[in-house]
Amino acid sequence: ITEIIKIVENYSSKEQNKEKFPFIFIIDEINRGEISKIFGELFFSVDPGYRGKKGKVKTQYQNMIEDGDVFKNDFYVPDNVYIIGTMNDIDRSVESMDFAMRRRFAWREIKTTERISMLKGNLTSDVFDTAKSVMENLNAEIVKTRGLGSAYQIGPAYFLKLKDYNGNFKMLWDLHIEILLRDYLHGYTNAEDKIKEFRKVYETSTGISLD
Repeated sequence: ITEIIKIVENYSSKEQNKEKFPFIFIIDEINRGEISKIFGELFFSVDPGYRGKKGKVKTQYQNMIEDGDVFKNDFYVPDNVYIIGTMNDIDRSVESMDFAMRRRFAWREIKTTERISMLKGNLTSDVFDTAKSVMENLNAEIVKTRGLGSAYQIGPAYFLKLKDYNGNFKMLWDLHIEILLRDYLHGYTNAEDKIKEFRKVYETSTGISLD
């Protein structure tokens, strides 16, 4: 949450009253839901051009608002309200975010290297060092693979499983990494050759044999 507040402070309007406490709504995996149902009337009101009292609108629920409520006569999203959605944009089980919604948000990619700290404190120092090396080298291979790229990099959450596997990198490969890579390469004519390349990178980085 500290990182989110820093983002809000860095990118919020400089004209905003600094004494006004920010209210932050976090919608995890926002692209898994039906956007029209998630936002409703907010779809219009979250547009930067209609924020604050200047963007007041009457909604279909206006008659349900009680007397004395600040939104009794009209509705708007205050300037100090921030909506943060997270998503994995390569998830094939959901539709891509439409351009109208993309226009209403600022976008920031969270790189795998930015979250490596989540492994510290959960893994021993030697396992952590190896996991970091494997992740970096494997991701470098993924990035240069035709049809994949940086969006398909494997994040540190996968390597947290090493805590439950007592640092067993072979188990991690057999039960998680290999099947993920095969899923990435589904339909590729050279999938098996590419898996062998990933396998070699993994073995070299860990110093173990996967046979």
